[in-house]
Amino acid sequence: MASRSDLTRRRVLGLAAAAGGGVVAASAAAPALAAGTAAGGGTPAPASPAKELPPVHPVPQKVTVFDGNVSLAGKVSVIVGKDTDDAALAALREVLEDAGASISLITATSEKTTAQGTRIHLGTSEDNPTLAPSLKALGAKGADDLEAEGYVLAAGRSKGALVVLAGRDAAGSFYAVQTLRLLLAGTSRLRQVEVRDWPLMQIRGSIEGFYGIPWSHQARLDHFPFYGRRKLNTYIYTPKDDLLLRSKWRDLYEGEALEDMAELVETATKNHVHFTYALSPGNDITYGSDADFAATVKKFDQVRDLGVTSFYIALDDIPTELGEEDAAQFDSLAAAQAHYLNRLQDEYVKANDLEPLQTVPTEYWGSGPSDYKTAFGTGIDPDIRVQWTGEGVFSPQVTVDSASKAEESYHSEHLYVWDNFPVNDGRRDRIFLNPLEGRADTLHEHFDGFTSNPMIEPYASLPALANYADYCWNPPAYEAEDSFSDALDELAGDDRQVRRALDVFIDLNVNWPYRDGSPKAPALAADVEAYRKAYEAGTQDGRADLRTRLNRITKLPRTLEAMASQGFVDDTKPWMTAASQWAQGLTEQDRMLTALEDGALKKASKAAASAKASFRAATAATVPDQGDDGVYEEDQITPSVGDGVFEVFIAWAWAQLRDVLPDDPSLPFVGLPATASTTLDQYQDHAPALMVDGDESTMFWSSRAPKKGDTITLELTNPSDLRFVQLKMAKSDETPGDQVYAGVVEASADQETWTKIGALAGDPVFTKELAQPVRAGWVRVTVTGKNPGGKWVQVREFAVSDEVPSGD
Repeated sequence: MASRSDLTRRRVLGLAAAAGGGVVAASAAAPALAAGTAAGGGTPAPASPAKELPPVHPVPQKVTVFDGNVSLAGKVSVIVGKDTDDAALAALREVLEDAGASISLITATSEKTTAQGTRIHLGTSEDNPTLAPSLKALGAKGADDLEAEGYVLAAGRSKGALVVLAGRDAAGSFYAVQTLRLLLAGTSRLRQVEVRDWPLMQIRGSIEGFYGIPWSHQARLDHFPFYGRRKLNTYIYTPKDDLLLRSKWRDLYEGEALEDMAELVETATKNHVHFTYALSPGNDITYGSDADFAATVKKFDQVRDLGVTSFYIALDDIPTELGEEDAAQFDSLAAAQAHYLNRLQDEYVKANDLEPLQTVPTEYWGSGPSDYKTAFGTGIDPDIRVQWTGEGVFSPQVTVDSASKAEESYHSEHLYVWDNFPVNDGRRDRIFLNPLEGRADTLHEHFDGFTSNPMIEPYASLPALANYADYCWNPPAYEAEDSFSDALDELAGDDRQVRRALDVFIDLNVNWPYRDGSPKAPALAADVEAYRKAYEAGTQDGRADLRTRLNRITKLPRTLEAMASQGFVDDTKPWMTAASQWAQGLTEQDRMLTALEDGALKKASKAAASAKASFRAATAATVPDQGDDGVYEEDQITPSVGDGVFEVFIAWAWAQLRDVLPDDPSLPFVGLPATASTTLDQYQDHAPALMVDGDESTMFWSSRAPKKGDTITLELTNPSDLRFVQLKMAKSDETPGDQVYAGVVEASADQETWTKIGALAGDPVFTKELAQPVRAGWVRVTVTGKNPGGKWVQVREFAVSDEVPSGD
């Protein structure tokens, strides 16, 4: 096994030879393919720069292109060894059948085994003796000097059409077939070409490590072929709310659950995906206990019998205080964890010749040193793989400087990244459909690889996972937008109308709130701004683009039903539907605004009412959820789509209506002038002032859960006799979310004597009409109890009035 420094050096040299992974056109002096082709009909001419190959993702390390093609239609002889990888052969059969080939399978008995006509040689030098002479006939080098999972694909002519798919190992053979599929691009003609390719990162894949509804069994099965096609090689099974991994980690699998696990392992293996089983015992384990060690081994043994060879202990998000028994034996949490992990590595992993143990420590973020990181990193076996999330739990960038510091702080030569993108368990109302960005292109020199922590929605996570596939295979050649677009092409299918509609939908879900400056529905926002300027200028020019976009958004649920990926459609249907309802509401507001211009006030009021009904439908809870009790519940979360841009237009349009019809019943309530303050800390730029700006598209948002005694206070600009109080919390009027669940609402004229107005009892909206007016200069909410699940607080509007409004 090469050392880490040797591997890094060879990778750097390989990239230099590959000219950054670009396509190289053969020159007259180029030896590749020339020697063998002379005997079979002449040396191919140099390639014209204008003749490009079909796109290949991930981008290969080196491609040499020649003029001329070979046809794989008709009779094709496939020559393999008796031990050639079954998955690679099955994939090749599928590719050739799609190309219209009639396949004759030949098992090689010596290097002279061959056939007439078109031949494809598949396998490794160890299992197929015909590879070396076939590559020599094409003037191509073999794959034995490549990194693990590397391959050579050579196509040319030598006594007929000849294609060689030579893997460094079985996975390399399989990946060579995936590249052949892309080069054919749905046709039967293959460009004469030589591809030399290998991954720059050893670990490339996903970690199902989020809170919330675990993926379905079928979704996992569907992921593995996608991973195989995209050259992802890792799946780590550790959903947080799978009870048999955390709260009931000592319990064994039974019945259907055990059968499902067996099918997952089998399907992953067929697609050259390492199925890694990750246990999370840290909430109640005794690290020094022989009984808990035995329980771990028993659980691992059960899944090892199914074919699992890769194991992981997750120590994230657990108590940091040692129990009494461990405290008597160890001087720190890190020392206790190192003892437990080392026992597993020595007595289980090494004893059974398994892949090195993997883990995520309790301090899994930040590159700076700490006593825990030092004790943990120096205490564990150096072969154990350690995961790290970057400078934060969510990391907008992962830089070379951070990587270097993290390697030193964790004292590990086998650090790799648990990347919390595009995971949405902290924002379950959102789906994140933006490409992977902000990862340096030389991190393969520091990390063993990356695993993406995807979304609760498995199929909606596929575009981002395609990004990880491309990035991890060849970071210097990774282009985020190109990679993302390629994945969307696959999910959409061949219908261009569907593909255009998918772009419209993507635009509504591109904001990643953990990166400053991340765009918010940029195409929609531009059309909204153009419309507003045109309306205020009294011209129709500039309004058409928004109307067209709204029409397309309204039709999204119907148009996107025709996508090739039905799973993506099913995952995102709540967001598609909500977007359609928001767009229908804006369309009604457009009619309202036109009617106002025409002086048709009754028509304007009718359109306003229709718009309000659409907005109410858009804020209904339609997304399911699941807590740590494992109970699945329908319609718990309101989908958030459009990144607030719909709401910006809505607030502006209501302001136009208010100027003409201030008492229209559809208008949202606006309270008396006031300033807001709170004892709660704010999240990002969601300041207290936003709860009194008369705009429900903005909000105050706390950065922590409320504690008993926390307050949210309004100070009225002018003391008044109050008749009405309204507090709008969470994302919508209909569904509880981030809010104050237990509290009392009070008013005061002097901040010394307080009159109770009412109590909060779990609803997102508190409204109170006062039978008798209450003189007040201040109104406050005082928290009286804890929020369930540690939820934070959002306040869209906190408003009071000396009149009872006629609308809301």
